[in-house]
Amino acid sequence: MDITNGTVVVSGNDNPLESSERQSKSPLSLNVNTNAKNPKQDIHKTVPNHDLEIDDDPLIDVSDTEDLVQETSSKKSSKAAENCAHKSANKSEQLQSRPARSSSMASGTFDAEQASNDELHLLQAQVFIEDAAMYRSVDHKVDRRSLVLYRFYHSKLFSLLKIGVITLLHILAFFEFPSSLTWTSDIRTRGERAALPCGVTETIEILCLVFLVCDVILKYRIYGAYYLKVNRWLLVELVVLVISFIDWSVSVGIGCGEVVRVRRMLRPIFIIQNSSLMKKILNSLRKTVPQILGVLLLMGLHLYIFTLFGMLLFPKPNKDYTHPVNTTSTTGDTEAAYFRTLIDSFIVLLVLLTTANNPDVMMPAYSKNRLTAIFFIVFVIIGLYCFMNMLTAIIYNQFRGYFLRSMQSSLMRCRMGQRAAFEALKQKSVTLQSIQSSVSESEQQRSEKVLVRDLKLVITNAKLGQDMKVLLMETIAAGFNPEQLLTWNNFLSVLRMMEMDKNKKEKPEINWIQGRPWLLRIQKIVCHRYFSYFGNFIALVNVILISFELATEYDRALTSSKSALRIINFLFIIYYVIEQSLMVVCLGFRRYLYDWTNIYDGIIVTILLISEIVTVSIYGFPFFSESEAHDNTILWNTVRLINILIMFRVLRVIWHIKAMAIVAHTLLDLVKNLRSFGGILVVIYYFFAMLGMELFQGKITYAPVNNTGGNSSILSNPTMECGSYEQLNYWANNFDDFAASIVVLWDIMVLNNWQVFMYAYGKYTTKWSYLYFIVWWLSCVILILNLFTALILENFIMKWDRFYDATHQRRSRQDTSRQSVNNNFHMNTLTVHDIFRPNLKEPSEAEIMETLSRLRFFPCEQNLSV
Repeated sequence: MDITNGTVVVSGNDNPLESSERQSKSPLSLNVNTNAKNPKQDIHKTVPNHDLEIDDDPLIDVSDTEDLVQETSSKKSSKAAENCAHKSANKSEQLQSRPARSSSMASGTFDAEQASNDELHLLQAQVFIEDAAMYRSVDHKVDRRSLVLYRFYHSKLFSLLKIGVITLLHILAFFEFPSSLTWTSDIRTRGERAALPCGVTETIEILCLVFLVCDVILKYRIYGAYYLKVNRWLLVELVVLVISFIDWSVSVGIGCGEVVRVRRMLRPIFIIQNSSLMKKILNSLRKTVPQILGVLLLMGLHLYIFTLFGMLLFPKPNKDYTHPVNTTSTTGDTEAAYFRTLIDSFIVLLVLLTTANNPDVMMPAYSKNRLTAIFFIVFVIIGLYCFMNMLTAIIYNQFRGYFLRSMQSSLMRCRMGQRAAFEALKQKSVTLQSIQSSVSESEQQRSEKVLVRDLKLVITNAKLGQDMKVLLMETIAAGFNPEQLLTWNNFLSVLRMMEMDKNKKEKPEINWIQGRPWLLRIQKIVCHRYFSYFGNFIALVNVILISFELATEYDRALTSSKSALRIINFLFIIYYVIEQSLMVVCLGFRRYLYDWTNIYDGIIVTILLISEIVTVSIYGFPFFSESEAHDNTILWNTVRLINILIMFRVLRVIWHIKAMAIVAHTLLDLVKNLRSFGGILVVIYYFFAMLGMELFQGKITYAPVNNTGGNSSILSNPTMECGSYEQLNYWANNFDDFAASIVVLWDIMVLNNWQVFMYAYGKYTTKWSYLYFIVWWLSCVILILNLFTALILENFIMKWDRFYDATHQRRSRQDTSRQSVNNNFHMNTLTVHDIFRPNLKEPSEAEIMETLSRLRFFPCEQNLSV
């Protein structure tokens, strides 16, 4: 792939037999079979994420995978690579057939041109390696100016600036009318809102929108006009920007007094557009909906049939009927109120499907006839335990399948970036003098390799993590010398180290004491795993004693300087200090810091020691002091702090129990991957909160009346029902401002009493408002939260398999190092890429070359100017 002066030519004439022979000579080579016939494979060009925050590739969306698979096969890949190689050879022959340059050109212009070309090749290789490390697409402009702009666009500074602008744009919702600047959202005591003058938030908003327009212009400059035509998410962003500018102009023109502001509901598009994984999640949801539609239809049919059964089975009163959903009444003549009308009966059973009104909905009928319980039990078994679990299984299966294909495309992009870097460095290794002169067989072989020195220079200047750079440099130093030439297989064997676990560090060795047998014996005792087990036992005993003292003498335990609890904690803290000191001395400082659980213990014990020293300096020792302090605020707070820290320290037991450690690591991984998955929740919360404000703002009002001689605590509605919005005093839960709307949506998502909000807004507005709450339940609870369940399941299964594989290997090797104190369960956190990496298929060289040849800026015959 010639990239001189921006010209990119793909070559693929590497002899596989030669490659395998050269590969066997290198200790770091990989066995990559370039001639094997590979089955059809998904090739996506959706740009992956750098920490899940990278924009999508404009060419091919994940939804077009099936069409691309049909077009791609191993034969076509090999043929395309051969065609590129043939065209590259023709170009070389044309260059060789040109007349020789003059001596003046060779001495002056030629050297400057060669130096400029070499510098460009190095810059291109740096960018391509950065693309591979961040799983970005290499389908961007490769001239010098575009590459400099491209690196700036993907720099940490610009990325943080863009994240800050998008965050600021969304935070404006708390300050825009109606603002959330009140101490409470309770409509009874809220008072007047603090309102900002018209133009303050609008000015900030227009600046953010202008920045986002500049972001689109930068993408146009980097990726070209074709990017704007085929990237559907970017087209949506452009439409949202146009609507936002129009809506903003109308808002400012009428003095910020508009009723509906559409642009606020569309802001989450900017979050989605700038997160690759969030777009993958939404694509996964889009593909999941047709799959779960059948189950949803069956669930709807299930609800409808049981609704009709309920209306036919339960009697309806002829008089004294007050309200169709008095679900808490247990009188004998109101059970038919649940099934009086079709819509009310359907909604009651839908709520029962979420168990929010169980067993209230059953009690009026059950109090008359115990056999009616069968109706509700069968309904819940079929709907909740069958259909709901089927939905979870379908969503998990679709999630895993989609993300596996998506991560496969990420691996392809990584290999494409690495191959593009190899081709750029390969062209630097071929001088123009050798192209103009007759090319010998050895020079042809040399042209298919790159210098180790050039690779080291590229790695040094590339924007990679420092740990990754050190790892790559150590890999190169261990297997190659600076003047050695690397084949593609050797080159790939080095760069594949970027995919290694970056958190994995070599465990420092213990320096055993020499010449002092009794000290060596103590060191072995401290380093033995049973010493750690004994420490866990002591921590548990301490917690048990604390629990006993708090249960029997709570007041004295926390307020007396000579209480039994203070004496117990004082003695245990002495043990903790001795334990940690011995571990530091016997393990060595570096080995002690290797295990983060030791750091966790050390920090807590240090704070405990400082707290106890302060307490002793003020109140004396708990068993030597003659005076006793009582009800002292400093003593009370210090004792509480010490006990809380001891409670936290007992958590160290988790990492020594394998099953608990796996669960804990799964939770940590969930937090690590929560940025993009949680981003989907932020998007859906933001949209529904804005929509709820537009629909229900100010609909619920509070109007107390003086009914009983000055007592204003009775509502104007004398038919207030037990369990209703008014009776439960849910006045602070409303859609009157953005912050309050978020809380209401959270309460509905938890599903406890969510029907109270639905019935309330249905009463104050119309029953069509039920659709808002039902759609929120389907979107958030059924779809999004089940995706979280799928992520937890996949992560847990992966860690469980890794743990038992490691256990099996350790037993087969009969590892004698297991007696160390640091043998507690150790497992690094997993990213989404790590979860699916073991199931990914390594793309062949022919597939990589064929995919590169189809990119816009990597055609075999097109020349690009610098």
